[in-house]
Amino acid sequence: MSAGRRSRTEMTMTHRALAAALVLAAATPAFAGDPQQARQDRTRTEIPPRALFICAADADTRAAFLRQHGVEPVFMTAEQVLEARRDDITWRAPRCMTEREYARLAQSDTAFAAQRAPR
Repeated sequence: MSAGRRSRTEMTMTHRALAAALVLAAATPAFAGDPQQARQDRTRTEIPPRALFICAADADTRAAFLRQHGVEPVFMTAEQVLEARRDDITWRAPRCMTEREYARLAQSDTAFAAQRAPR
């Protein structure tokens, strides 16, 4: 075999080493420092800047939201979401909507799309 070509075994070993390095690089922040802080940092980077969740308003849901995101849930109306979209307002932590408000938002989006549709 020529000096410039690698065997299949060498290529497989190289790929495995690269895959292991990528896994370790991705996992390193999770091992460093406070686990609670690492979870909050991971949550902040994974959630889009205008994330909305459909949430119930009961105590259990509020506690779960606080545990997951590190902040109390902030409930928004469909009108507030439309204003935020129009004014390009973003937020760091996700916000909540009730199912009823989400239905109003979806209905307004459908009406808006129908108005803009070419005829």
